[in-house]
Amino acid sequence: MKKNWLVATYKINELRRVESNLLNQKFDYCLPKITTKKINSNPKVEELFPGYIFVNTSFENYSALKYTMGIRNIIKFGNNISCISDEEIEVMQMVEETSKIDPAASQIQIGQDVMIAKGSLTGSIVKVCSLPSKERVSVLLSFLGSVRRVTIPEKDLIF
Repeated sequence: MKKNWLVATYKINELRRVESNLLNQKFDYCLPKITTKKINSNPKVEELFPGYIFVNTSFENYSALKYTMGIRNIIKFGNNISCISDEEIEVMQMVEETSKIDPAASQIQIGQDVMIAKGSLTGSIVKVCSLPSKERVSVLLSFLGSVRRVTIPEKDLIF
């Protein structure tokens, strides 16, 4: 009985339930997480693929996995059940371990030129001057011949 890493989706609010039920049924699973660190905040652990879990099982256990409480669906393309290789799982686990030692940093840096993606100033190129909070960024904006400091949401910028 050959085992494969099947790709399944789970109900986001029921992650603990899914993990508990998979362990009770003795399924081997992988839920890759990554440690990130933004400026002005502590490191945070989050799922690498929110809503997706990888389960190592044989195709004979497909129906048991499909009807596990908390599992929403097993990803299929037509009649083909999607699966990934052991090497890909190992790479994800290595990335997870590496991020614990050296958390992934925020992409935005002070002094960087960015473009505004939303709002009335869409397309304007501005310079990042500070990162006052977790979700907001202060930028320098040239407007009507003067330079103004404006604070905008980080999600409204393109790096």
